[in-house]
Amino acid sequence: MDHYAILRNMYRKLSVVLFLFIFARTIQAGEVKALVGMNSSKYLFTAAASSLNSQQKTGVRFGLGWAFNLVPKIKLELNALYSQGGAKASIAFAPNQSLSGFYRNTSLALPIFLKYQFKTKATPYIALGPEFVFLLSHHFLLPDGENDYNLSDSTKKFILAVTAMLGYELPFGEWSLTVEIRYSRWLNNFLIDPETEARSESFALLLGGAYHL
Repeated sequence: MDHYAILRNMYRKLSVVLFLFIFARTIQAGEVKALVGMNSSKYLFTAAASSLNSQQKTGVRFGLGWAFNLVPKIKLELNALYSQGGAKASIAFAPNQSLSGFYRNTSLALPIFLKYQFKTKATPYIALGPEFVFLLSHHFLLPDGENDYNLSDSTKKFILAVTAMLGYELPFGEWSLTVEIRYSRWLNNFLIDPETEARSESFALLLGGAYHL
């Protein structure tokens, strides 16, 4: 990749962050919430990596959210979430022989949701929107815990994803408790090597506490 391409990529990433910052400062949020929960993810490899058998791996996910009232029952919600993801994997290197280990990544995710609430009080809600994922680290580890392979140099730093959400809100005056199930799917290959293509999908269960401004 040439220097101009690197600069263009950096510019796009900084533009997204700057847009979110300005948007949050110029529009008064109607709700602020904290989120914490578990994340279960796996990698989706192409046929070129058929020797890899990927399974679910769990990790933590937590962060903050801001919601903006658009019209009755419809909100725009922004989140900033730290997430642990990855996948358990067994690599076949000979007939009837395989090596087990797991991939582990950490990321900062910035999803933007259009959220619809079915009622104005205690209510279920659904949401859908894009998610901007900034990968912070990526490793492959063997079960013995002594062999840790850093894959950051072979991993892209920015991934575009889409996220769907189903949740329930229980209000208590100016406060609300929420429980959410989220499904996220990375849309582009996160490996730099063009010979191997891999994406990721995850399910998350998040509990939240919201304060209505």
